[in-house]
Amino acid sequence: MTSERSATIERSGPSDRRRKHVVVVGGGIAGLAAADWLARGGPDLSITVLESDSVLGGKLRVSSVAGVPLDEGAEAMQATRPEAIRLARDAGLDGEIVFPAASGAGIWARGAVRPMPPSIMGVPTDLRALSASGVLKPSAVLKLPAEPLKPLTPFDSDVSVGAYVEARLGREVVDTLVEPLLGGVYAGRADALSLRATVPTLYREVRQERSLLRAAARVARGGSRESGARRGPVFAGLSGGVGRLPAAVAADLRSAGVEIRTDAGVRSMHRDGDGWRLVVGPVARQEVVSCDAVVLSVPAFSAAGLLSHIVPSVSADLGLINHAGMVVVALAYRRADVTRPMIGTGFLVPPSEGRAVKGVTYSSSKWGWVGVMARSRHEDGLVMVRASLGRLGDEALLQRDDADLVALAHRDVAEALRVTGQPVASRVTRWPHALPQYAVGHIDRVERIRARIADIPGLELAGAAFDGVGVAAVIGSGRTAGAAITQYLGQQAQ
Repeated sequence: MTSERSATIERSGPSDRRRKHVVVVGGGIAGLAAADWLARGGPDLSITVLESDSVLGGKLRVSSVAGVPLDEGAEAMQATRPEAIRLARDAGLDGEIVFPAASGAGIWARGAVRPMPPSIMGVPTDLRALSASGVLKPSAVLKLPAEPLKPLTPFDSDVSVGAYVEARLGREVVDTLVEPLLGGVYAGRADALSLRATVPTLYREVRQERSLLRAAARVARGGSRESGARRGPVFAGLSGGVGRLPAAVAADLRSAGVEIRTDAGVRSMHRDGDGWRLVVGPVARQEVVSCDAVVLSVPAFSAAGLLSHIVPSVSADLGLINHAGMVVVALAYRRADVTRPMIGTGFLVPPSEGRAVKGVTYSSSKWGWVGVMARSRHEDGLVMVRASLGRLGDEALLQRDDADLVALAHRDVAEALRVTGQPVASRVTRWPHALPQYAVGHIDRVERIRARIADIPGLELAGAAFDGVGVAAVIGSGRTAGAAITQYLGQQAQ
């Protein structure tokens, strides 16, 4: 049907109708991982990836600052999980996988950047190291050895990290140690985030162990059931930036015959017999794409809108997952202007310190390849840092102009590193609604969503809203969704 306002085009994927057609909605790393799994599952599928943005990769992106490539979003992948490193290797980046050249981090507490004491998401695992760090007031440290003698702190299926840690260790531990670590990962607030969802290993231990300190120490050793756990690097990166990964995966997919389209937002989706019909593109140029199965790898709020008329209960649960925005400011300084040594990989900042930044990464120290390039881009060498700003509730921060955000970041970085000059280059990247918040009850909500989605043939969900916000966890969700669709279509063919 055509009119002056719209022209609807029917598309059904490749012309060979004997092949099942799967559409992956969303070209972030979760969607690309799902497509990768589907493409490797055999030659019997035709696969289309639809991305609403003009570029692929979601929050994995890289661009240059003073001639040095730096990630705009995530800059590291968990090395303790296999999914991210495996995907990089499958995409031909095996020789580009690197590990941090520096170790350890700091925390800006009590007016100075101090060594970060060992902890599990801010829960101390070594009281001597905690005392030596000077992060907490001596009076707060002196109270901690008595924690194992406290009565059991009861809770049902879940509790906020802040409430539980405060009950066991006191508010200063929450404000000074837990808040900056949770803020760095989730851009959230300790009093709202779920212990069960954000620190699952610790949650499992405290269900069996009355003492939080003993539980944290056990997790640090590998856990009660994992005392022989493998030790090794926690994080890995890619030479040239983790933001290279989406393009490498996409190139691999295209060579395998996968259709990848950008500027192709899905406006609505509908059941069509045993399959699906997706309305794609603006009204004036909309088209309908028919397929046998769909992987939705979009933010929770976008999935909620697409599913509102298909499964309202799932849409409602997805809509209750809040999201926090943040800003990443990259700064390049003349090496001679940075007069304090950059020890470790960077530092975190508790909200109680009243600073604009919540964390700073010493990129040219953390990643050897960044350091090499930074030294070669200026006659005296450059120092590259990334500052992160913004937590849940700080949405107004994202509206400030670039100059203000650079000034805010520079002020805190300059004080921490005793920088005597202005940045020679900078870059501001805003990430609105970037990080889903794993509030108390999150795991129960996800289980409800999955139970209801299981009743809808040919539909799977993937992304950061479900099982973790780290790169490897998000890739894992895409692979799981791809595997489920492969199994479903295999059963259909029998």
